[in-house]
Formats: sequence, C-alpha cells, structure tokens
Amino acid sequence: MAENAGNRPAEIFGFPIWNQSEEAQDIRERHWCPFLDRRCDKKSRLIDFPFGVCSVEHSGDVYAICPHRFEEQGSVEGVSRVLENIALHYFGDFNNIVIFSEVRLPNVGSIDYVLVRHRPMKPEVEDFVSVEFQSDSTTSTGGLVQGIRDFFQGRDLQGQSYKFGMNTYDSIKRAMTQLMNKGIVYETWDTNCYWVIQEYIYANLVSRYGFKTDGFSAEHASRFALYSLVPRDDRLILTPSRFISTTVEEVYQAMRNNPGLPSKDKFVQHLNAKLRLELSVQHH
Repeated sequence: MAENAGNRPAEIFGFPIWNQSEEAQDIRERHWCPFLDRRCDKKSRLIDFPFGVCSVEHSGDVYAICPHRFEEQGSVEGVSRVLENIALHYFGDFNNIVIFSEVRLPNVGSIDYVLVRHRPMKPEVEDFVSVEFQSDSTTSTGGLVQGIRDFFQGRDLQGQSYKFGMNTYDSIKRAMTQLMNKGIVYETWDTNCYWVIQEYIYANLVSRYGFKTDGFSAEHASRFALYSLVPRDDRLILTPSRFISTTVEEVYQAMRNNPGLPSKDKFVQHLNAKLRLELSVQHH
C-alpha cells in the first residue's frame, strides 16, 4: 500500500498504483482486466473508457470494489484462487470437478458459480456446492474518477487523497437478502454455499448485527469464505484467512436482535422537532 494514509484507488486495471512495470502499463493502455483476461467491463458515465478500479485504499485498508477481483488466478490453470480454495475445502481435491458460472436458480436469481463433482466417467452429478462473490461499493465515486484521470495524466497517487466513501452498509443489505433467500433453498436441498467476502465486511456484520466472531460446522449450509488483499512484491494478493459457517435461523436472529436498533423515543423526539419547525413555518 501507499506509505501516506489517504483515500485513493489501490489497483487500476489489476495492478497496484505503485506498479509501473511494462506489463502493468501494457494492461492499462489496453484497459484490460487481468483477472478475466478480457477488456474491463465496468463503466462510469463520468469517463469515456472502462472504470478500471479493482480496489481502493480507504482509511488505511484495501477494499475490493469489483466482484471480478475475486477471480485472481490460483495455482490451477484457468481456476481462480478462491474457487480453488473452496474446492479443496469442500471436496478435498480436484478429482472430477467441473465449474459452471452464472447458473440460474429458478424464482430466486442466479448463482455466481457452481462447483460440480461428477461420477467417474459419467455426466452425472455426485455432489455440488454453490459460490457467491460479494465485493463492496463506494459513495461519491466522482472522487475516484478524478483519481483515475490524475493517474493517466502521470500523477503519482501515493501521496494523494480523494473524496469518496465506502458504501459497505448497502453491500451488506444486498448480501444478506441473497443469503436469506438462497440460504433457505440450500438448507431445504441439504446442500451448501460459500459466500466470499473480505474480513472487514464480516467484522461489520459482527459489530452491526452481533454475528458470531468465529466457528465452523460442516452441518451448516451457509459458509463465509473470508479474504484480505495483502501487498506482496509488486502486487496485491487475495489471501484466504478463514471459514465461518452459519444458518438462516442464526442470521435471522442476529438481525432480529440487532444491538444497534434505533431508539423509538429518540425517533419520536426527532419527529417532534421536525413538527415544531414545520408548523412554525406554516403559522408564519
């Protein structure tokens, strides 16, 4: 990461902002996504080329803001590090494993990936596991766009800071809606799903809703696969940290008993203040 604290793009077209190698410059000139090995498909109405920011540095930490960031290549050719880790954790090996992307789940949506173990020499399912990626998002993205402009104009961003925020709560709302809807399906089917998020998002779930801090059970259908982006040489490496499991009931109870529930009395006081202001204005 940059030595100076601040808010800025951390990776542009797959490479950290401090990486000015020939490979990195070639990728950026072509607006290429090295994780998907094709042109970046993220768009912004504020610029006339792909958005290109894979992760950001915010308040000293690095946050992935594109789900494609989880596609970082692993040790098995053509398989991402995340899917490789999950296959080993769930199946124990790669024997007879086929990976399908964007598999439709009727009446619910689509699944990012389904890892299928087929019977030896037969096109028949022996077992399968679902995988969902959830990256974060930002607010006031115009600040990030300015950072991209500055970068391509040759400015060193390591000493710069831009005005944007993290929209983690919105990311959590979307993830929890999916976990509840799909988790019910997986529990009914007696199958499993891994939800791939960064450590800090899970920490937010712990502080916001009282999710358990750790613990894994093979009996639970929903598993969190937690990752961090760690500097190594001239790249940021997606690094697995741990697995935590849960159930739809645990998620429901955590959100139902949310320790951060707002006070009704304070809300009524707020409404009273607004009424006094509104009625005072009307009487004048």
